[in-house]
Amino acid sequence: MSVTKVRWLRTGSRESDLTLAHAARQLSRYVERLTGQVWSIKSAKAHRAGADTAWLGICDALPEPPSGALTTAPWDDGFAVWAEDEQLFVAGRNARSVLFGVYAFLESQGVRFLRPGPAGEVIPSLKDVTLPAEPIADAPRYRHRGLCIEGAPSINHALAVVDWAAKNRFNTIFLQFFSSRYFYNRWYEHKYNTLYRGHEISDAQALALDERIIAAMKRRGQVFHRVGHSWTSAAFDMPRSGWVTADDSEIPEEFAHFPAELDGERKLFHGIPINTEICYSYQPAFDRFVENIVKYAEEHPEIDVVHVWLSDAPNNKCECEECRPLSISDWYAKVINALSAELSKRAPNTRFVFLCYFELLWAPEKVTIEDPEGKAIMMFAPISRCYAHALNDPECTDGEVWERPELNKFSAPHSNAYFIDRLREWRKAFQGDSFDFDYHLMWANWRQCTDTLVARVIWEDLKVLKDLELDGIVSCQSWRNFYPSGLASAALAQGLWNPDDSWEDFRHRYLETAYGPHAEAADVYLARTQELLATDDPHWQKPPFSTMDGAALNEADSYLKAAQADLSARRKAETNRVYRRSLELLAHHAEFLRHLVAAYQARAASKPALANLEVDRAADYLRRTEARLSMYMDTELALRCSVDPHRTE
Repeated sequence: MSVTKVRWLRTGSRESDLTLAHAARQLSRYVERLTGQVWSIKSAKAHRAGADTAWLGICDALPEPPSGALTTAPWDDGFAVWAEDEQLFVAGRNARSVLFGVYAFLESQGVRFLRPGPAGEVIPSLKDVTLPAEPIADAPRYRHRGLCIEGAPSINHALAVVDWAAKNRFNTIFLQFFSSRYFYNRWYEHKYNTLYRGHEISDAQALALDERIIAAMKRRGQVFHRVGHSWTSAAFDMPRSGWVTADDSEIPEEFAHFPAELDGERKLFHGIPINTEICYSYQPAFDRFVENIVKYAEEHPEIDVVHVWLSDAPNNKCECEECRPLSISDWYAKVINALSAELSKRAPNTRFVFLCYFELLWAPEKVTIEDPEGKAIMMFAPISRCYAHALNDPECTDGEVWERPELNKFSAPHSNAYFIDRLREWRKAFQGDSFDFDYHLMWANWRQCTDTLVARVIWEDLKVLKDLELDGIVSCQSWRNFYPSGLASAALAQGLWNPDDSWEDFRHRYLETAYGPHAEAADVYLARTQELLATDDPHWQKPPFSTMDGAALNEADSYLKAAQADLSARRKAETNRVYRRSLELLAHHAEFLRHLVAAYQARAASKPALANLEVDRAADYLRRTEARLSMYMDTELALRCSVDPHRTE
């Protein structure tokens, strides 16, 4: 191949040009790492004939690809990569898609983006790159492919994940609240691990860190979502970022009537401002709620999608006589209609998300949603669903007939059939844009003590979400989710783009990439540990190992001891850094599980104090090893969900 230079085509849009320039730098950088060749980079006004050039541009500025014409689109991705007359072409429906096309070309050369950071990338050594003999044309199954900040990230973790997300075709990043301070402080304060010297991040510092993340996502052309819960407390000027507590006396007197009336009183719900609902029938509260959102959108044009959620708690809705005639979903429909009209006039480039969650899983009955400009996006959030079954699995039902709950008498079902019923009703009430806001990698993988079970659930969900009229997933999850295998994160990325492969083929391909010559051993280990972790509960609600008898526990310990020794030996002998790290994570996992097994062995021997000591040792093991694994494992969540459930009083 004789390409020696990269030319990206200017668009006149600062945002698009920023992303196209980044795509050109990425192409040149990885070609140099692959071959040692240096491809020069310049921008150009228009394409011109001639050999030795890689041309990058939005589809309307380049020749039509042999695979068929592309059309420009700000929200929907798609790209084509082809060679013609010793030139390489990468065209996309938007600048972000051009970047995705660059990564697809690099993958055709053997590059793989397995985990965040350079140590997670597979980059072969080549004499030269190869032009595609046939066009590479691709488009995603789903429009919305995103990650929502959760857990305990540092700024370095967050920036690495944003980069990994773009390389794996995620087009959306969602930063919750008005700043990410709550999440940063879970890392920087480090209250869960005294081996670190923690410090608090201020609001100003958190906003400065957020700006770095926003700059990183804008450079990659990713869609920027922001806020979520916060608007109810913002309406009465109370804390609005995170689940912080406050005193009722702090509610400003002028807003005393804003909080929802419960049991005849208007006060904070359990002392948490963002968990406090407002009185939507009180016009000043309704108007201020809407105006705050519209004004925020006007002041923050960098935000593509503002999330407008109500409070983060059930059974806290206003009981006053004026609110009672409408359900909370009907009041929400009124908010949606008001926002749609106001944003269309005052912030026409900003869309908004509304949330189907808790009582809001029940669709409105009396108020029709009116969104003629398509500003609204429905976000379906089945937070209490089962993560041992796919969302549409008919076996995951409790056999109940679900009636709309009375005011403030909601209880959260765990049956996936319940959520399918609620979704069908919402799709009758709103036929517009939508996605699933799901929690596969928030708690379930840590509680299950493996990521392989939920990986398959993700894959099965993504095979059917389109049929359920949900156009993707924005995943509410810890951003450090590559333990013990990374299979679930890969399933989310690949499944959002194209879930057509069988689960078995996808799993095999991933393990080959992650473990190379050790793929079969890794497959055996992951399958066997999933068997050991299973209990007699098909929904995986019971803690792993908790239903084993003494003989089974001894067998589990013997297997894990041998597996840990084998994986450690393989790691020690392996020279490839990607395979070494993959094996290290599995060996670490085996050692961690042995501590949990030891706890249940002690319990089986009627030694509860020793059992809890073994649980403490499991926790200490995670804390001691956090430094070297922090990019891949959220230790704070692992301690809460993988360790604490195994303690006894």
